[in-house]
Amino acid sequence: MSKKQNIDFEQILKNVGFNILFAFLTMLVVINFYQDILLETVLLVIIAIFGLMKWKSKITLAIFAVGGIIGTFSEIIAVNYGVWNYMISNFINVPVWLFILWGNASAFIYQTALEIKKLGIKK
Repeated sequence: MSKKQNIDFEQILKNVGFNILFAFLTMLVVINFYQDILLETVLLVIIAIFGLMKWKSKITLAIFAVGGIIGTFSEIIAVNYGVWNYMISNFINVPVWLFILWGNASAFIYQTALEIKKLGIKK
């Protein structure tokens, strides 16, 4: 294995580590601050900004936005049909931070898939 491949593998591990930390912090904020919508939203936005700055990708930004919109819209539909509900909400029966949460989840999945693809893993 050449030195270039080792450096790439190390970078992939660093990137995956960042992605895992990003997902962990996102869930930690959701679990610990769900009762304070404003604080939770601000913290999730900060995490999202750090992730999007690290990834520096217009595609990731687009995936974040589309994932946030589709995910939140799906939650609104589910809540309106009584599938589940949120004890604390402020936007059409859901908390506004759900948009950021779904955006973070979408960006995380996309970026993690890119790292796996770099390893050459197929099916």
